[in-house]
Amino acid sequence: KPQKSRFIGTWKLVSIEQRNAKGEVVPPAAGTSNRTGYLIYDPAGYMAVSIMPVGRKRHAGAQVTGDEARAAMTSYAAYYGTFTPDEAGGFVTHRLQGSLNPGMSADQKRFYEFAGDRLTLKPPAAANGNQTRLTWQRMPDMPNLTAEQRKFNGFWKLVSSERKDETGKVVSSNPGQTGYIIYTPAAFMMVHMMQPNRKPHAGANPTPDEALQTMRTYTNYFGPFYVHQSDGYVIHDQVGTLNMGRIGPSPQQRWYEFVGNRLLLHPPPTFSPDGRTVTGTITWEKVTTATGTR
Repeated sequence: KPQKSRFIGTWKLVSIEQRNAKGEVVPPAAGTSNRTGYLIYDPAGYMAVSIMPVGRKRHAGAQVTGDEARAAMTSYAAYYGTFTPDEAGGFVTHRLQGSLNPGMSADQKRFYEFAGDRLTLKPPAAANGNQTRLTWQRMPDMPNLTAEQRKFNGFWKLVSSERKDETGKVVSSNPGQTGYIIYTPAAFMMVHMMQPNRKPHAGANPTPDEALQTMRTYTNYFGPFYVHQSDGYVIHDQVGTLNMGRIGPSPQQRWYEFVGNRLLLHPPPTFSPDGRTVTGTITWEKVTTATGTR
């Protein structure tokens, strides 16, 4: 197969290891070995990835603190963009359109190896010769998808996110926010939403205040999804999320509408401090049609 087509699909993280210049496995640093994650490649050239530490803890108080935010971001990675394989060079370039880390380089080079239904990605080696190896297992497409389920499949670009009261007055909106929601034939979904004008961290690692600001300006979660067509809603079963207030499986209900090439998602209504009913609408526009292996 052409190399690009071999990438297409939904991939689950199997392992992360480091090897030195001799090819010997290097013991992982404390707290970096136990992670879960997913990687999605689309036939149209879009990609997205989320990697989360296992065993993250919910914040202790009503609001997350800077120290808790910095701890939560340890080993958490999330970004989205496009991808271009270079078969002759044996590497794929992830060209970022958005990233949890606001200072991350726009071009991320990954050497690759395919072995059956596994894909190993290797960033360039460090100055000491050590190289990280991330191994991913392809997730099978779900058999017998319904026509309604197939409508969801693909990358959808964020158009707008706003909340209105019962009179139609806009209560809040997020101008300039960008991102994608992705649904795949493996019955898996992922979302990335990023606020504009984010500033890179001053150092290699964020300060507590920088970590807190970073988490406030980026939304990322992932997990299976289930379509309830007769009732007009979809369930996003969040098995992983950047939000420290939702540790563990957290099903999120969204009523949906397809309007032309747009998907409108409506979270359950909430109430404003003065008792008004507030309804949110997140509008997405389809940019691709499938993210499966065929």
